[in-house]
Amino acid sequence: MTSKTTKTTHAFDFARIRYSAETELERVLEKDFALEQYYDIFDNRDEVEAITNEMLSNSVLLSKAIAPRIYDICSEIQGKLGFKEKIDFYLQSSADINAFSINGYGFVPNIICFTSALIQQMSDDELRFVIGHEIGHLIYDHNKLDVIQRFLNKKEDERLPAMITLHYLRFIKYAEISADRIGFIAMPDIHVVTNTFFKLTCGLSEEHLNFVAAEYLKQLDRIREIGVGNLFSTHPNPMIRIQSLMHFADSELAPQPAKTALSREKLDAKVSNLMALLETKPKKERDRKIVEFLAAVGLYMATLDKDSLDDKWNLLYDWISDYTTQPETYLNYKSAATIKKRVNAICKYYAKQQDNDKFTLMEQIVCVTLIDGRLELEEKKRLAEIAAAVNISTDALNLIIRKCSENVFTPNKKLRLH
Repeated sequence: MTSKTTKTTHAFDFARIRYSAETELERVLEKDFALEQYYDIFDNRDEVEAITNEMLSNSVLLSKAIAPRIYDICSEIQGKLGFKEKIDFYLQSSADINAFSINGYGFVPNIICFTSALIQQMSDDELRFVIGHEIGHLIYDHNKLDVIQRFLNKKEDERLPAMITLHYLRFIKYAEISADRIGFIAMPDIHVVTNTFFKLTCGLSEEHLNFVAAEYLKQLDRIREIGVGNLFSTHPNPMIRIQSLMHFADSELAPQPAKTALSREKLDAKVSNLMALLETKPKKERDRKIVEFLAAVGLYMATLDKDSLDDKWNLLYDWISDYTTQPETYLNYKSAATIKKRVNAICKYYAKQQDNDKFTLMEQIVCVTLIDGRLELEEKKRLAEIAAAVNISTDALNLIIRKCSENVFTPNKKLRLH
């Protein structure tokens, strides 16, 4: 995929307007995971040309002659935002109220497509917000990280490391927040924006419902109470997006900020609190104890060998991600003494349990220990210490070590390179 900087002449500082957490996630994915190195390797010319052919074959390319009102609104918003690259606007038949954008990367014109249901439901001002939102995706070049989908769509029996999956899932949610801000600049009326989200959510117009934002946002309080999270959806829920834009409208980044406007830092702190509602945490006591055992005891074993600590930390992260979207909160530690204190507490809990969980967990800890293909004397002593602390006999521990060794253990010589 070939990425390039969007050239625009405008009065807006789009980099500053962008949600700072999204900017940081993009940096992490591009730099820390080195995904930007794949942009030119996964050249998607064939893909965007095929999409364009599909759009031309099965959708209507809007023009001044075919749809003068809609085309004029599209041109107005594109000009207002100063986006100079060519955009082809399409209309396709669908009962879904939706719109999407695709970056053409210089191979073909950028694409923004509206469904017929969206055009039927939206007023001109609501359409201005939608167009601004979609141009926002083009401004920030959000499609470039679709390269991750090429890794996510691997064979069904292969699992991408949880860390990159969770980072990407957050990125696509945070990208919506940034694009919403561009939509608000295109149509800076929070009442219009609220109406737009209502219609996108329920599919009905004002003829059928009274759109009262304060009443609708009460649902967000119930979501807080339930605390289930929803990171695996394609978009943040509409209430989070509405509340986030209400904060944006009250900030120094808004088109017409008030004297008492929120600073950018306070704005993004408020938005981050809202986005935290998308995260999942272990709610059942059994799940919380499993997570704490894997984290505390896993770190206790992993920190014995600094050379393999990263590999062991990543494996623990993957396992804990089955219970929470924030494994790092359990794998952070201040000192060896802090880890030992956590180990003592969780082992005391499992020493009293009569179920099989502690044996399964002990197997996982042994597998973590053996990930570097070695069982050191100090590691063996520490495994015996943990087993004794949770009332697992020496014979049972030896059986666990034997089982895990047969499955994953490959003895090797430790190399010391100078």
